[in-house]
Amino acid sequence: MPQVDIHPVKNQQELEEMFYQRWLVLRSPLGMEIGSERDNNEDDALHLIAMCDRKIIASARLRQLSLELGSISYVAVLPEFQNRGIGTKLIENLIAKAQEKNLKTVRLLSRINAIKFYQKLGFSEQDKPFEFLGIPHIFMHLDIQP
Repeated sequence: MPQVDIHPVKNQQELEEMFYQRWLVLRSPLGMEIGSERDNNEDDALHLIAMCDRKIIASARLRQLSLELGSISYVAVLPEFQNRGIGTKLIENLIAKAQEKNLKTVRLLSRINAIKFYQKLGFSEQDKPFEFLGIPHIFMHLDIQP
């Protein structure tokens, strides 16, 4: 596989390309319109992208919710690049960024079919599954070591 570079979004062009990649992976398969891949918290978040041959192949977001709690969301890896460790590297990078911010816990909302992926990274299930966007999801959390 060619070289993959993981870094924070650097400019508006990368941000727009990331939103499109996020929509392709997370919203288009659900029949949702472009724009549904964004929310009101984009400006307050750290966006990481994975690039290969100048194309965004994966992305994820970290947002600080309080002094001790962070939220990981919009984890999206293009299907042809899944199961190659790219998503794992994105999450590990976001956990490291959360540690730099002295956060104690990060949480995320996982689709049921991704639970094992997050469990391998140390996340634990919280509460019970519920429907979100017509798909079963569950909250998961990870206590971060300083």
